[in-house]
Amino acid sequence: MRLYGKDRLKQRLDNYAAANRLPHAILLCGERGTGRRVMARYIAKLFLCGKSPCGTCPTCTKIDADAHPDIIFVKRECGGKYNLDETGKGGLVSMRRVMESIVVKPNDGDIKIYVFEDADEMSVQLQNTLLKIIEEPAPFLRFVFTCESTDPIIETIRSRVTDLDVPKSSVQECAQCLIEQGTPADKANELADALSGNIGKCLDVLSGGGDTPFMDCAGRAAAAIADKDGFTAAAVLAEQSGRAEFSAVLGYLTEILRDALSCRCGGELSSCAKQQAKRLAEVYSEERLLDMLDAVFKVTADTGFNINMALTASYLTSKLI
Repeated sequence: MRLYGKDRLKQRLDNYAAANRLPHAILLCGERGTGRRVMARYIAKLFLCGKSPCGTCPTCTKIDADAHPDIIFVKRECGGKYNLDETGKGGLVSMRRVMESIVVKPNDGDIKIYVFEDADEMSVQLQNTLLKIIEEPAPFLRFVFTCESTDPIIETIRSRVTDLDVPKSSVQECAQCLIEQGTPADKANELADALSGNIGKCLDVLSGGGDTPFMDCAGRAAAAIADKDGFTAAAVLAEQSGRAEFSAVLGYLTEILRDALSCRCGGELSSCAKQQAKRLAEVYSEERLLDMLDAVFKVTADTGFNINMALTASYLTSKLI
């Protein structure tokens, strides 16, 4: 298993394993697409294959295929959304049902690993249900949590886990990964640069999915804002068909505005629309860009409610321009 851009993190985990000090509960924090699930699999191999995972044995092969019976990806088991009820809509398995399986011993070995992906999406109530099992786990239990931000993770959970940051890959490392998976070099380099070395997002785009439409929409909105064309900016933002899509576009617009602010301050650019960010930096002051970010943050906070997309887009545009 090659871990692009993760050499230091891998070495730290290897050192823990070599000293028989691999923590029983680990929190992996990093941007979506940077390899949190890949690192969770590597940690599982350290626990189940050995201190120097071979990558070729039946255990490693099953882990790579997400088919090992003793590694439970909890969010997936819950149908992609954490819920506490006995059953979710459509008969989806609940968090409570998954947690009841904790008392069952491992199938294939001595260790059973629960992976809580996107733990920052869990409610405080759900997090509190985990405290006792993390604090006093059975000898065969191990836990891996992943998140994009540690802020929503309650302090009592944070105090019981070992925090590890999942670093981004460089643009060069990302391009190399894509090339090794069969992407033409020119396409790999272009995509790696556009997505700032985020391998996961690049692979989503190449598979025909991913957030490409949202990135394109955010880029067009940023260009209209740079031109002070409020009508076009509002129309572009209102193209989305639902709250989740609208929120995704606002997320990428936030990254572009942050890039513009970084550009004003002489920093590096990392968003999906670097040219638009540069243009915004030329047109608007630092203070104005901060006001824009504040406006986007406030509207983003409201996207969980039943909002009118066109009116919200018009309102936001009036605050941006």
